[in-house]
Amino acid sequence: MSSGKTMITGNKYLDEVIKDAKTILFYGTAGSGKTTMLMKIATNICKNPMDKCLYISTEETLHYERVARNARKYTNVWFTEIYDFNELLDFTLLKLPYIPLKHVFVDSINSLYRVISYEEESITKYGLLLAALRHKVRESGGKLFASAQVRAGYEEDEEELMASGMNILKYWFDVIIFLSWKDNNRVARLVKPAEEEREAFFEITDEGVEWVNEQ
Repeated sequence: MSSGKTMITGNKYLDEVIKDAKTILFYGTAGSGKTTMLMKIATNICKNPMDKCLYISTEETLHYERVARNARKYTNVWFTEIYDFNELLDFTLLKLPYIPLKHVFVDSINSLYRVISYEEESITKYGLLLAALRHKVRESGGKLFASAQVRAGYEEDEEELMASGMNILKYWFDVIIFLSWKDNNRVARLVKPAEEEREAFFEITDEGVEWVNEQ
């Protein structure tokens, strides 16, 4: 990002926090708006032909019908699907460095890790993947945006909401934002950096993410 005025999420507070970060993570339960948030960001920051973006889907959550309805908004976004962790690791290490792009999106970053998390050296592999992704966006002058699934079964207690592999993700991501609901409204809450208790409310519309009562 060459300018602090560039719209990222569209929320002034979150964009101010994100603008100098290299790696940004959104996590939450199914349906909390993670994919929609990433797609909204892609339409905002991939407008310039020089700012090519890659969107990697590791689960069947990508809304291709939405992309088709607004194809011009995604002109500079390349979409791909990878459903095996080792394939994702190989792609990141062997192919991604040679693809001329600026920003990378991974939706989600931990869905494939959950499958191999009990295997020997899984943590090492996961760290290698995250390190390679971070290196790519640092080299390109871009950002890594990712979503993470919340472990099932903890919806009743927000304090227990935890994405699989979160201890590793906390290390590699500069900014972490939790997406959930509050008083029947969708809310984005900054988790890292933990500067202050600050929440931003939003809705999901046909246009994507729409911020509510932004000041």
